[in-house]
Amino acid sequence: MHGKKLMRAAVPAVCVAIGLALSSGPVTSAAPAAAQRGSTAAETALSAAEFANPTNGFRPATRWWWQAPLSRDESVREINAIADAGFGEVEIAFSEGAWDTEDQRDNLQAVLEEADDLGVEVSMTMGASWPVQTPNTGEGSGFAAQEMQYGRVDVRGGRRFSGPVPEAFDTALFDQPAELVAATAARVTKRGPAAELLPEGERPQYGSPVRVPASSTVLDPTSLVDLTDRVEDGKVTWRAPKGDWILFGFWSRENGAHNTNPFDADAARAATEYLDTGQVGDTNADLLPDVGGDFFEDSLELNANSIFWTPRMAAEFEQRRGYRMGKYLPLMFAHGMSNYWVPNSEPTPDFELPDDEGSKVRSDYYRLLTDLYVDEHLAVFQDWADEYGMQFKTQAAYGQDLEPVRSFRELAQLGGQPETESLNAGDRFPVDIDNHTWRFALDHHRSSAAGVQQAGETSLTTELGAQFDYAYRVHLGDYQEMMDKGWATGVTKPFIHGYAYQSTDAPWPGKQRFGEFVSDSWNDRTFPQWSMWSDLNDYWARGTQVLETGGARADVAIYRDDFLTTTARGSNPDYDAPNRLFDTAALEKSGYIPQYVDPVGLAEKGVVGNGELFPDTVGYRGLIVDERAISADAARAIAKAARRGVAIVFVGSTPDEDTTYASGKAGDRAVRKAVASALRRPSVTRVETQADAARALARAGVRPRADWNDKHVLAQWREAGDTTYVYLYNPTDDRIDFTPSFAGTGVPTTMNLWDGTIDPIAQYRTRRGRTMVPTSLRPREATVIAIDSSARPRVHVTNKADDDLVADGGRILLRTRDDGRRTFRLSNGSKRTVTARTPDEPTASVGPDAWTLDVTTESPSGGENVTVDSLGELADWRTIAELQGESGVGTYSGTVDVPADWLADGAGVELGLGRVDGTAEVTVNGEEVGSQVVSGGSFDLSAALRPGENTIEVVVRTTLRNAVTTYNAASTKSQPYGLRGPVKIRPYAEVVVYDPRRQG
Repeated sequence: MHGKKLMRAAVPAVCVAIGLALSSGPVTSAAPAAAQRGSTAAETALSAAEFANPTNGFRPATRWWWQAPLSRDESVREINAIADAGFGEVEIAFSEGAWDTEDQRDNLQAVLEEADDLGVEVSMTMGASWPVQTPNTGEGSGFAAQEMQYGRVDVRGGRRFSGPVPEAFDTALFDQPAELVAATAARVTKRGPAAELLPEGERPQYGSPVRVPASSTVLDPTSLVDLTDRVEDGKVTWRAPKGDWILFGFWSRENGAHNTNPFDADAARAATEYLDTGQVGDTNADLLPDVGGDFFEDSLELNANSIFWTPRMAAEFEQRRGYRMGKYLPLMFAHGMSNYWVPNSEPTPDFELPDDEGSKVRSDYYRLLTDLYVDEHLAVFQDWADEYGMQFKTQAAYGQDLEPVRSFRELAQLGGQPETESLNAGDRFPVDIDNHTWRFALDHHRSSAAGVQQAGETSLTTELGAQFDYAYRVHLGDYQEMMDKGWATGVTKPFIHGYAYQSTDAPWPGKQRFGEFVSDSWNDRTFPQWSMWSDLNDYWARGTQVLETGGARADVAIYRDDFLTTTARGSNPDYDAPNRLFDTAALEKSGYIPQYVDPVGLAEKGVVGNGELFPDTVGYRGLIVDERAISADAARAIAKAARRGVAIVFVGSTPDEDTTYASGKAGDRAVRKAVASALRRPSVTRVETQADAARALARAGVRPRADWNDKHVLAQWREAGDTTYVYLYNPTDDRIDFTPSFAGTGVPTTMNLWDGTIDPIAQYRTRRGRTMVPTSLRPREATVIAIDSSARPRVHVTNKADDDLVADGGRILLRTRDDGRRTFRLSNGSKRTVTARTPDEPTASVGPDAWTLDVTTESPSGGENVTVDSLGELADWRTIAELQGESGVGTYSGTVDVPADWLADGAGVELGLGRVDGTAEVTVNGEEVGSQVVSGGSFDLSAALRPGENTIEVVVRTTLRNAVTTYNAASTKSQPYGLRGPVKIRPYAEVVVYDPRRQG
């Protein structure tokens, strides 16, 4: 199914630019074979054959939205179309009307049987809603998600209160049945405004309906008292001591969403019992072990109008935190923290203790939520998925008051499949470092990747490409650029959002899952760029394979004890979202690979090694702490790490408080003692700002595994056997020329993700245990360099040179468009001086009058052929009268007269297309030369050209945006299309620098 042959130019989006050698040989994808996803790190390096033809488990996936009506014929047709496009996995996303029916189970059977023949994995959502929700865990079942709210009444000192326990203050709005959990009282030392419901017109579409108080009401910690034992028949009698008092009633109730309780293992098990019969069925249960991938829980969009609750919460709190929570319940309410999405920072709590000691109680509560989420939700669902030979996949923790790094780490340790996503993280089309949430997305993905890699795993999938208000506008190149950035954070495999199930009565251009609102509901019949997916999917399969091979390594961990919000905020602008978690720019510009670590993870047994944290997995050699309060356990781990030589950098004032309430002042003293102990060690330092941390690490002797000076490049590092794989990505809008220095010595090669070749590098040097490789990266370009410590080096250039050098069968070739003499120093100790002479007419252009343009349009009527003869300047289709408002496939044809000396020995020819708004496929004289999905590629035409007249064709495929706007009239949006240029054909000189056959 994946055997389409293409003559591809090695588009420089993944080539280290040390030469102009651009492969034009055919590349054939491997036929898919059933394979486990590459979630377990390989211990050996990739062979050339493995890299060229990744197994099916590494191939990209697409979400497949099932919408009624379903038919076996269409289901089978669509999974074949998806497989033909190079996807190795489908993720069925059920919807209402296409789930929990005999028809759904029958179509699932047809797909599983066909997938077995195709070698395609089949994953599926758990139900038709997110988070998980099944009929037997919904409203009134006892298994639905719960919340707690309080009521209050003021009682003056000396007065006797006798009456019903105060009901929840928001009962007028939320009148679902409630159960009394506790009654307590506390003396007020400083009053703040009471929390209250916002007026109806002021309540936000998303978030809490409660007006957050401008200041907290401060309570006397010695006065807190639990009165629950005094409650009889819903009434309490109590006389207030001297002072100003509040009497509280705390009530549990189902929240309005009625999803399965994420903090109750019994609820999770009940949901799986329903899924066994309603979604899977007996026949499909027998098929899933052979072709099943994941059971998937989508975005964790939990909502409580107060705080999360679960029946065993009080007992679990006492057991895990060491004190009873009853009298401390007032301190746990910070309205909005249990809404999706969790606020950027904790809102003002309703009640506080002097010196903000109440924050420790809330910290204990939040930590318990993560405890229960891991133990009662993630673990239960993974155990269930394992019974089918599958994995439980989820977008864990983020968007809620849960700890993300720990959640991802424990999910990976449980054997589950962690996933992040571009939309909630903050990645936006077009990818641009100046986007407000660009850096937050970097940190968001790093938080997920940190947990995965700390667990010793590498596989981190991403839901790629959803974006509000961007339907029909996404080019394949947009996906590539977004994934290239994701790879630089530790994300490994894309799940495209997505492919929409079609029916015969679907209006043009096909069924949509989210209409005009969210990108993008692909189908194989009307989207002009569909046929180019196979190219991009081959590229992605190789990149995924590299990043899921071996063990991941990083350089520095940043201590973080906080939540991870999201940026997908409906119609709210992105600037409401945070723009970063930490200032890592200086670290990146020095080559450091930074990640995040949570306090629980830092304090786990075996995490502190000699000179490293997580020595058995990711291997951080530095830790940055910019917190005023840390857990005493984490503080002791920091002191231990300092004794063992880990570099520690404290930013600003050092921590002097514990984060748990049970430890009291002793916990604060323990933190101060541990920090003071660490500061006495030579590997520990203090700096004023986050930006100073990189210099401090360098002074402490922590050199990045991939090292450079003041170049904004992002990296990933993998080690497998004798080989190190380094992924490099330029996130900026400028070309970067630099010479990264890699830890370890060996023979470097470039791994071309487009054509599957592994090419020797002609210019590098080794010194003092490191390998230096001159590298150039265009804006938003990526490359993979492999360094094999067991390989025998061939002769190569060792001196710094600005020229493009290519290794070719033991020879070293200089390819250049600049005339003149050069002298090169070789690794065998010799020198070579060569002279380059480029053919005349260094720049030629096809046109501007030589182009003709033939377009096959896409429209409700099936489209038509439009020809534009003698096209003038290359232009946006919107400015060409015959093409205004059209989408489709355009073929640009032109001729160029090539001088004979351009094709003589010692010369070659390169094509640059300039700007292309769409994908591009190039043929010369009828011979396929290459393709690209992102502008800026170059193609070596030398083998396809002949002296004299040559015909060049460039096929450009557009999105559907302009045609949908024209024919459906549901929008006024449009976007530029077409080959824009300038198109340039340029000769280069090729000179032999070294030939082993002529060593003299």
